[in-house]
Amino acid sequence: MASFVLLGIGPVLSEKTSAQQDEEEIVDLGITEYELSCMSCHGVDGRGDGPDARYLETKPADLTQITMRNGGTFPADRVATIIDGRTVVATHVPREMPVWGERYRRPLPDADWDTEQEALSRIDALVDYVKSLQER
Repeated sequence: MASFVLLGIGPVLSEKTSAQQDEEEIVDLGITEYELSCMSCHGVDGRGDGPDARYLETKPADLTQITMRNGGTFPADRVATIIDGRTVVATHVPREMPVWGERYRRPLPDADWDTEQEALSRIDALVDYVKSLQER
């Protein structure tokens, strides 16, 4: 009887909460966005040493140092505005970094979702991933 009770509890203890699943999906989306949109210039570890960096006029930023360059605080809102194109970084003039917000907001044929909300989700996930790259 004790075995039955323990076996019955096992699946309940191992199931993830909805919040945990949502967080994992955001992390996965952030990694995917980084790999597709950033890694070629910023590199696997975000240090600005991606394979395409050598073709750019300006070396891509070392994304692992954002917090350090901002007094120990990660400026998530500012990073989001740089990604979506509302803020242009002085070292990005002429802007070599694509305006991802424009690309993310492009409507797709037969799309039945809100492209603005989709763009914000992708940018937020990417910001969270870049935050995870920070050197401690």
